[in-house]
Amino acid sequence: MKKTIKNIAISGSILFLALLFCEVLYRKEIGGQNINIIMSLAIFVIAASTDSYIYGVVSAVIGVFVHDFLITSPRLGFSFTEGFPITFVIMLLVVFISSTVVGRIKRQVVHAREQRELAEFLYSINRELLSTRDMNDIAKYSMAHLKKELHCSIGFFENVQAQEKPEPYLIYMAGDVEEGYFVNEELLYLVKSAAKNRKVLNVKGGGFFVPITTQNKNYGVFAFSCNAKELNHKQQMFIPLIAEQTAQALRMHYLMVQKQQTQVMAEMEKVKNSFLRSISHDLRTPLTGIIGSSSTLLEVGDELSEDERKKLVEGIQSDAQWLVNMIENILSITKVRRNDMIIDKSEEVAEEVVEGAIAIFHKRFPDANITVKQPEKVLLVPMDIMLISQVLTNLLENTQRHAKGQRSDVVIEMKEIENMVVFVVSDNGPGIDLEVFPNLFNVAGTSDKPYRDSKRGLGIGLSICKTIINAHGGEIYAENLPHGGAQFMFTLPINKEA
Repeated sequence: MKKTIKNIAISGSILFLALLFCEVLYRKEIGGQNINIIMSLAIFVIAASTDSYIYGVVSAVIGVFVHDFLITSPRLGFSFTEGFPITFVIMLLVVFISSTVVGRIKRQVVHAREQRELAEFLYSINRELLSTRDMNDIAKYSMAHLKKELHCSIGFFENVQAQEKPEPYLIYMAGDVEEGYFVNEELLYLVKSAAKNRKVLNVKGGGFFVPITTQNKNYGVFAFSCNAKELNHKQQMFIPLIAEQTAQALRMHYLMVQKQQTQVMAEMEKVKNSFLRSISHDLRTPLTGIIGSSSTLLEVGDELSEDERKKLVEGIQSDAQWLVNMIENILSITKVRRNDMIIDKSEEVAEEVVEGAIAIFHKRFPDANITVKQPEKVLLVPMDIMLISQVLTNLLENTQRHAKGQRSDVVIEMKEIENMVVFVVSDNGPGIDLEVFPNLFNVAGTSDKPYRDSKRGLGIGLSICKTIINAHGGEIYAENLPHGGAQFMFTLPINKEA
């Protein structure tokens, strides 16, 4: 109604101004031909400015009669001279030609605007879809745009052919269909059929299915509760464009997932190879010592003194004990890889746990000097005592193995900070090579530039220490001290549930 009133007002205003101008020309005696041109121009402008040619036709009829009544002699009366039919026909031709031309131009303008808006819209969707690599976000963005445009409920079935009963992403339109609409057996059959044939499937009585396909590969199906025949041309054109954009986004998603899986497998292979190299080196050294000492005892044992034989046996025992520790570490790594490491926590006195680790350490390094600093308050810490003892023993033994022949005194300190108990193991040895720091607790990172002396490596031990502490809900750190030496710190939560 408003548009009709607007068109009538425009037509009346232009026609009134044209007749007024014609009256001025008539009074100035400028000539009838100019008046006819003004009227023809007015009719053209009316046809161009209104939404339908009918306004131009009506204006032409009114203009011809008013012109004859007001301007043509005799004035204020109809003359219906011989030129009247010609003028009338010319006006109608002007209306027809101008309406046709202007209508075509308007349609082209509207089409160009729709194409521009569609291109901008698709660009924004494409940027939105390709900026995410998450399957949930891709489904959410695509379905939200489709629902906004189509005003119906939508189901998104991903990777249909690889699943016996696919679980769809769903978005419902209020008052459209029931919630179980997209999960019945008949609809799932239609979804699989659309995915298999890679063709749009329109079902009589409601619902149609659009495969999400690109580069001859299907990534899923859009299922709509509305019928394709109910959609206008713009909506029917919009759906395959969105399906193509979604297919491209899904293709990028699967390529990224495949790339990540390849990287993970390559990294796992690298870790395995590094682990095997480290194991082979660490096992070969003590085994060589055991074989050498035992061969010496067998071949020339009678010629050796009691002290020499005792020293060889102690060496065999030391290497054998180290092998036992190494096997325990390997078993711990295996449990971690299988995710079946059991942390059996019980409240233990921190001082007693440290004393037990020192006792084990002194059996192998009886001359090492250890100072223990502890608070006056008794620290009760929930822990698996066997695993934490293994951590402390590994850290203590590293202070002597990597001292490079220097005297390395050890200080163990325990303190409570907020809800954590902090264990600090420091020494005054040569410290840690800066190049090793980034991968100090990583098995894979200790093979190329290992922090090791000529006898034993520590990559496996520190990796296990980190795993055990993390399993307890704590953290482990390392740093070089300003005055020389290295310091390892690890925390354990006081809360047993941590």
